[in-house]
Amino acid sequence: MPIALLEDLGAPLQVGDVALVPEEAAVVELVFDQVHGGVTVNGKISVVWHAECSRCLSEVDGLAVAEIEELFEENPQEGESYQLGEEFIDLEPMVRDAVLLELPVGVIRCSAIEECLESAPTYLGSEDDLGGSQESNEMKDPRWAVLDELKFEGE
Repeated sequence: MPIALLEDLGAPLQVGDVALVPEEAAVVELVFDQVHGGVTVNGKISVVWHAECSRCLSEVDGLAVAEIEELFEENPQEGESYQLGEEFIDLEPMVRDAVLLELPVGVIRCSAIEECLESAPTYLGSEDDLGGSQESNEMKDPRWAVLDELKFEGE
């Protein structure tokens, strides 16, 4: 199943900085069973995700696998089951929910830790952090540079 089919209103499928590429395919392995009042769906869905390493900003890829045990009913209960059509089952909402819940949240790291540490930029702490009070020509993280210009009342 192409990831592009799972996009909601053209928005990319992502959680934080972790995203799915629309050109990639999701591997869907499901078993359908008829039960009283509906259909159960069991199996797994696998997708490849892409992100940047939180330390060195290099590309990181990973595999998310969602185990599925869902119920499709004619009158679904929100958050508990999905809509069962008259002739077809729309798998998109279930696959989208399962995939997004399996994407990693938080800090993403490279698999090559030593290379990551070597290629990551070095930012020195300020002299105040070390107990000194002298200004120095230190490197600072450019992402936080705007905060250096911030002034509060009473300073």
